[in-house]
Amino acid sequence: MSKKQNETRMETQNDIKEEKGKKRKNLRQLKHGSYSIALSVIVIVAVIMINMIVAQIPSQYTQIDLSGLQLSVLTDTSKELVESLTEDITIYYILEDGNRDSYVSRLLERYEDLSSHITVVEKDPVLYPQFTSQYTDETLSDNSVIIVCGDNSKVISYDDMYETEFSYYTFSSSTTGFDAEGLITSAISALISDDIPKLYTLTGHSELELTDSMVSSIEKENIEIEELSLLTSDGVPEDADCLMIVSPMSDISTTEAQMILNYLRRGGSVIIITDYTTEELPNLATVMEYYGVELVEGIVFEGNPNYYYSQYLYYLLPDINSTDVSSDLAESGNYVMVASAQGIETLDDARDTLTIESVLTTSSAAYSKVDVQNMTTYSQEDDDISGPFDLGVIITESVELTDELLEDTASVDDTLDFDSWVDTLEVETETETEEETEETEEETEAEDATEAEDASEVEDVTEEESETETEEEADTAETRLAVFTSSALVNDSINQAVSGGNYQLIANVVSWACNQESSVSVPSKSTVVDYLTLTAASVSFWGAVTTIILPALILLLGLGVWLSRRKR
Repeated sequence: MSKKQNETRMETQNDIKEEKGKKRKNLRQLKHGSYSIALSVIVIVAVIMINMIVAQIPSQYTQIDLSGLQLSVLTDTSKELVESLTEDITIYYILEDGNRDSYVSRLLERYEDLSSHITVVEKDPVLYPQFTSQYTDETLSDNSVIIVCGDNSKVISYDDMYETEFSYYTFSSSTTGFDAEGLITSAISALISDDIPKLYTLTGHSELELTDSMVSSIEKENIEIEELSLLTSDGVPEDADCLMIVSPMSDISTTEAQMILNYLRRGGSVIIITDYTTEELPNLATVMEYYGVELVEGIVFEGNPNYYYSQYLYYLLPDINSTDVSSDLAESGNYVMVASAQGIETLDDARDTLTIESVLTTSSAAYSKVDVQNMTTYSQEDDDISGPFDLGVIITESVELTDELLEDTASVDDTLDFDSWVDTLEVETETETEEETEETEEETEAEDATEAEDASEVEDVTEEESETETEEEADTAETRLAVFTSSALVNDSINQAVSGGNYQLIANVVSWACNQESSVSVPSKSTVVDYLTLTAASVSFWGAVTTIILPALILLLGLGVWLSRRKR
């Protein structure tokens, strides 16, 4: 074989080997490509399946609010209410595509996740322009909600979900709170409740008007508020669960005082919030005195720096005692602040049937400045009255609703002498108390006598007594009176200074006075940093620590380091 033929054969063999190599390479690439495609398909299917599974998990576990404000996180109060639902609730979310508020949207998802009885339905006002007119005449903005239970409904405007505050320094408004949860939870509670208590606020004596924030706090307790003028009424309305009197600047008339006392005597509830004034209010004072308390002359100042705010001795941070209206505040350690308050004193001759509990109390170093108009110093003087003082009390009395009492309290007499009439009431009450004591003694003697009788007779007597007691319980009521001596309790700025403590207390008092067995009120969530409330003693202590002690320690430490290095 010639040389040329050998070269041709070798080239042919090399071409065959190269072709086989290409085929093997292509086969390997095809195999690897098939693996990649198969793996990609598996990953895509797995992602789809995981998303489908995650979509079924409640949003509270998949959408975690890591912000410090926690605006879209439901409180325990809301969770307990929603989880206990037995009636179906539909929440219509008014929303045009693209205008979604993420906080409101997430909040509604979490309501729906908590209970099968809640259904959230989005309604686009462009697609359904007449839908909202079924429930309200107002034009609702996007992110508003309509909550429906049966034939009843509640409308919550998006504008009401955010609280704003106007600054007179910058002449602009800023958002200070997010109240969507509070409004929605309160609306759900109202829709499933059988009865909504009614609170009347007295007018006609230059009373202080409640702020919108205070009204919102009360309404979230599912309590209806309406103004009342006793000057044009025959008495406190029968549907009144409570009458509220807020800082009157002039006295009530004797006729109004008679109406209020009649209302209280048959088991009514009244809240009185006063302010220091040079104007005498003898008729209002008589109402309070009939229930065992009177106001101390002057304005209370604090001598203990742990009980007043900053350097203001009359901006008081009193002790909060554990009562039916303040136990939550007492346990939480929150502050309540009052300003220019008067002390409350329990009368020595108060009826034994009255139960008077202190809610707010000063320290023993407090004193009441008597001559406020002419005082030259904040320090205690000889004529000042020494404390401690109560700044808020709640009073209860069990009353028997006899036909005679109901008849006596049904109307007022404009011709009688008011003071004499009140004295007559006190005499009647004392007589009734003595008669009850005598009846109790007679019953005790009767019980002793029955011990010698036959057992069957004893059982008959016991049954009769039980029936009598049941009848008596059915004909009794409880009078409730709350007295506080500073309108700072219903002041927005002061409430903000104690991070909502004042409004929480008043909301509790209103709920107690209206005999609300349980509260579902959720406070507004602040979108600003909460205030750190420090007493004057705390300010002095931390001021000394930061301006004296810490710098001194740093200097001593530096001196020690310098000395140790110098010795080397």
